[in-house]
Amino acid sequence: MTGLMNFLSGISLFGLSWYELLGIYTLPGLSYACFHLLKEYRNRPSQFARDLLSVIGRQMTLVDRLLNVVAYAIAVFCIAFGWPLLGIWAIFQSRKEAALEIERNKPDFTCLPEHLITKVDPGDVEIASYVIDPLGTVPPLPFGFLNKVWGDFLADMLHPDDEMWSFYVPKGNQCGKHRFRASSDIRGYAKVRNGEILGEFITESD
Repeated sequence: MTGLMNFLSGISLFGLSWYELLGIYTLPGLSYACFHLLKEYRNRPSQFARDLLSVIGRQMTLVDRLLNVVAYAIAVFCIAFGWPLLGIWAIFQSRKEAALEIERNKPDFTCLPEHLITKVDPGDVEIASYVIDPLGTVPPLPFGFLNKVWGDFLADMLHPDDEMWSFYVPKGNQCGKHRFRASSDIRGYAKVRNGEILGEFITESD
């Protein structure tokens, strides 16, 4: 023990003793631990909640309290000395959460990249889809009753890199962000920019 103390006494950096260096090193971790302990204390159950737990026999026993103290002490020790690893882990977790949030916020289109067939010209599509109904029940417009939806789809293709592709999803194939199986054949046109699907217009489905 004396040899260890002599060894520690000989450690010095920038004129600081070993215990001062140790204090500086553990300060960020201890500050983080104290912040969360204070947060836990503020979020503790109210007196009413504690009384209610006592009535139903769910109050904390002395053993539970001792286990909590031991658990918090171990946690504070680990954070105080392992805060650099904790910081690296937190950075990776935040990046992972950010990537998941971006994925969750992506629009859910039926068409997937593997369903794209070929690049098409919007003018040719309009000519091919022009409706001629002898009975006059369907408007004589491209895609008939769906003409307004088609117009909105075209109006959204403003970027110079926007392309229109036809797509086909066979019945039973996985489709959409959540990979549900298509209950019927699905056809339509997709707005594609740099390989990413940003919009779709469905012309055939159940």
